[in-house]
Amino acid sequence: MPEKKKYQDKNHFKITSSTPTPTNFISNPCKFRGKTIDILGVISNSGGMTTREIADQTGMLIKTVNVYCWLGEKRGILERKERWGWKATSFGLFILSINNNNDKSNINKVLIKDKSSINHLYTVPKESHQLNLSIFTSRSDIADPERVVVEVLVGHYERTGEKYRYFRDLYHFCDETGVSAVDAPTAIARLKEEGCIYTRKDEFGWKIGLKVGFVERLKFC
Repeated sequence: MPEKKKYQDKNHFKITSSTPTPTNFISNPCKFRGKTIDILGVISNSGGMTTREIADQTGMLIKTVNVYCWLGEKRGILERKERWGWKATSFGLFILSINNNNDKSNINKVLIKDKSSINHLYTVPKESHQLNLSIFTSRSDIADPERVVVEVLVGHYERTGEKYRYFRDLYHFCDETGVSAVDAPTAIARLKEEGCIYTRKDEFGWKIGLKVGFVERLKFC
């Protein structure tokens, strides 16, 4: 009898130990607060953002954003976008929706740090980032691909206040702008010669931005 019981116990151990344990399961999504929700908030409105772009949008230090993003990846709420940026997972968007439903003020906390910032935001005129793009696009010597590139960058500047955008490579740039891979190199080269844009490669990817002088010309024309 003791040997039979020992055999039964052994089989029971095998059955229970073979049951998988969901290591990434988080029982309470409402536990996420503060900076994590702020980061999810800005990322949820885009197809992906670099650490620097998240820092610019949230007002956090780049090092702080980097730490929270890596923790978010481990917890399954963020995922790396091919080594150039971050985007929210479906679980991350679910967490954001729960927090927004529980506390409507989180919608404002995504971009605003405190009440004084809210008041300041409302006092800033909408025209502060508006440019007179027609001065450039109406020129007869400007080809359609060049016009599209400037429109995309200006649109980004008017929405976010950032004069630049990051792309993984030329093909990612073409996907985002709609300019063909055949026309893109020529368009970029001509815009650089015109003093409209600049390009740069750094640790975050391929950076393409509007030159300050060009932006100023569109402001005052």
